[in-house]
Amino acid sequence: MNDAMLKMVYGRVDLYPHELEKQFPRILSKIVDLWETSQMETCFTELMIDTRGGSRQGFPKEILAELYRLSRIYDHSHQQNTVPQSDPWVEIELNKKRAIEELGYDCTPQGFLKAVESQDKKAMCAYLSAGLPVDTRDERGWTPLMISSFNGNEEMAELLIRSGANVKITDNAGYGPMHWAAFNGYLKVVKLLYAQHGEVNVRSQHGWTPLLQAATRGHLDVCITLVSAGADVNLTSNDGWSPLHKACANGHTDVVKLLLSQGADRNAHYNDSITPLELATKIKHEEIIALLSDG
Repeated sequence: MNDAMLKMVYGRVDLYPHELEKQFPRILSKIVDLWETSQMETCFTELMIDTRGGSRQGFPKEILAELYRLSRIYDHSHQQNTVPQSDPWVEIELNKKRAIEELGYDCTPQGFLKAVESQDKKAMCAYLSAGLPVDTRDERGWTPLMISSFNGNEEMAELLIRSGANVKITDNAGYGPMHWAAFNGYLKVVKLLYAQHGEVNVRSQHGWTPLLQAATRGHLDVCITLVSAGADVNLTSNDGWSPLHKACANGHTDVVKLLLSQGADRNAHYNDSITPLELATKIKHEEIIALLSDG
């Protein structure tokens, strides 16, 4: 990776224009050279908009997405340097504000989050196009990416990530997008987040991991993916719940089999007393009792 470019994107690998570097290295070098000059804004315009009347073949969509993201980062850094107290929600361009309002939403953080919650892709894109903060939060600390992950909307989650959404951000209780995608069993979103450097062993303030949430609800495919990505099967919550405890307590036989095959501790104690076997015995789940007794 180009060190200067990595610095321009705040050192975040998930914001780095990997495809641009691979397919158009000269353009990446040009952007690096012009970044601190007054010519940069014009350069972005020429790259993203064909000003020659269609005589130039357009860039692939993944390149356009990276160029757009870089332009937003450039705009943000430039605004910080020139107008430190600027508020993007106040200073939004009138035509972009109208475009949002015509779709039936207020030009406010609450409106943005409502559009995402409603899974209104067109409205969400209007907010992003207006340059509004992609990691806007609600009172829970939830961002648009968390909401899309909770709802299993892979397309919107991908668009948000391309626009710079932080895949490692957490809410007021320490849960992140990976937690919520795992909680509801959205395998494609879990894979997307992991591919964008989402952490599989991230712990909430109560010590819950994505694997612990997926195991609790019996999402076998998600558990397999998380374990394959390096999730620790023996990481427990702060009060001692392990994924195996939760899978046993809820009768998720296939998840129990997976966890045991990956070295889950069958003798782990919740709250210094309860073992997975005791939980399986309590709900009289004979198959799980047999699996745990075999060891």
